[in-house]
Amino acid sequence: MPLSRRRLLALGAGTGVAVAATGGLLASCAGHDLRTGGTLTVGLARLPDVLNPLHSSAEPVRWIADPVVEALYTYRDDTTIGPVLAAADPQLAADGLSWTIRLRAGVRFHNGDPFTAEHVAAVLRRMNDPATAGDWAPWLAGRLGPIEAPDDRTVRIALPRPFGALRAFLACLPIPHQATLADPRALIGTGPFRLASAAGGVVALRRSPDYRDKAAPLDGLEFRAAADGVADLKAHRLGVYPRPTPDQVRRLHRADGTYVQIASGPTDLVVLPNLRRPPFDNVAVRRALAFGMDRTRVSLDVYRGEAVIGQGPLGPGNEGWDPEYTPYGRGVDPSASPKPSPSATAGPTVEPERVTAMFGEAPVPPGVRFTLLAVTGEAGELPEVARVLAEGWNRIGFSVTVEQADSEGFAARRRTGDFDVALVDRRGAGYVVGRTGFAVLAPAMSGGPDATGYVNPELDRLIEQALATADHAKRATLTRVAGEIVTRDAVVLPPVYPKVAVGRTGRVESVDVRQLAVGRVELAKLHLRD
Repeated sequence: MPLSRRRLLALGAGTGVAVAATGGLLASCAGHDLRTGGTLTVGLARLPDVLNPLHSSAEPVRWIADPVVEALYTYRDDTTIGPVLAAADPQLAADGLSWTIRLRAGVRFHNGDPFTAEHVAAVLRRMNDPATAGDWAPWLAGRLGPIEAPDDRTVRIALPRPFGALRAFLACLPIPHQATLADPRALIGTGPFRLASAAGGVVALRRSPDYRDKAAPLDGLEFRAAADGVADLKAHRLGVYPRPTPDQVRRLHRADGTYVQIASGPTDLVVLPNLRRPPFDNVAVRRALAFGMDRTRVSLDVYRGEAVIGQGPLGPGNEGWDPEYTPYGRGVDPSASPKPSPSATAGPTVEPERVTAMFGEAPVPPGVRFTLLAVTGEAGELPEVARVLAEGWNRIGFSVTVEQADSEGFAARRRTGDFDVALVDRRGAGYVVGRTGFAVLAPAMSGGPDATGYVNPELDRLIEQALATADHAKRATLTRVAGEIVTRDAVVLPPVYPKVAVGRTGRVESVDVRQLAVGRVELAKLHLRD
């Protein structure tokens, strides 16, 4: 898979985000049946122990915290970035080494304290400290210089080197009250909802009466653990169930009175060979692994077509994604109507002759044995994805067994290099970086905490240039080129790009799929129906 000169010269700006919806209206509407008031109950696979979003980027934390704690900027419906707590776009010095951000006037925290520049500075100082930055550490810790608040409405950030991508991170970074920064259970922000209680298996939010902008249409939001989100939606014990599993999506399609809305969002799912362990230190063996991945079976058998065939690390929700870049073939078109059946075969994604050719390049015989480690996290379908992948690889000459580990177990094993190949859900990392492609490229960056042993100074240079530039189009081009290098050397291998789904009942207004496509569900803006 050489990276041609034509592609290096022809790569352009990032593409838009493809979205789709089924089982209901495509977007929010102001129909006569929408009403103000009421409490929306949201089901989560589990209630998190952590509520403070600076301590965890896990999805259950975000669903709860997003209506409460706002960021300086946010992704608009057209995926551009606009101000929220900031009054305007940042002002950059000519050399890019100083950023000045003006803040909105008249903003208050839920405890009545004024929102000031010192709160923002305190958050940024914490994120700049590797000991406290948590999930944000790979991207923010050590990248900021002195952070000052010269007055209540001005934040000035000095940088040791240009960091133009900072604005994209600031569109994801929540700004809670500075007094709560060390408390993982604290949740005090400036948003349209405030924390009312977190006890008895329920996290309750209530509309903030002093919110500076238009009041939220709901009186309250309640979050509960749901052992079976589909059954709870059908029984109207829930109004919304974010991120149903593929099996639950199928059940929601079939049930009366329940709806599923789906969008192509940032990619979550990747296969990571351990380049520090033979034979995966050999690029030919990794390419054989890549060409032998049964992407069609994963898309159809596991996701029932609600996934895009994986190509490079960048997916439809990332800057720099190129839908015409298909080094592994297009496979079955999951958007075809009617939907292809699980037994459909069109455009094979497993190419035995190319696998054989790759083994011919490698100083190892066919029949490589390895363990595929399925790292279970927010995506409950990973064991099933691992099974399908292992069956496909076994059919073409590999000998694969499957093992499971939780995310903490994998983190420890990754630090010591104790794995062969891992199947990982990178949902939390994807939220931290927004639409940029940095999270999925991170395992190929040498020296980072996610590194899997790949060393390529040219790739590191491209990513550093992408982090440095404030130009969205230039960043998209740089990450696209980096993604094709990573694909060529078979370092980060997504089997598919799973679509983002949310289930709801007909008593809840349709979710805005444009926001769903950037990994968000704007619960605070929803109405109930009469």
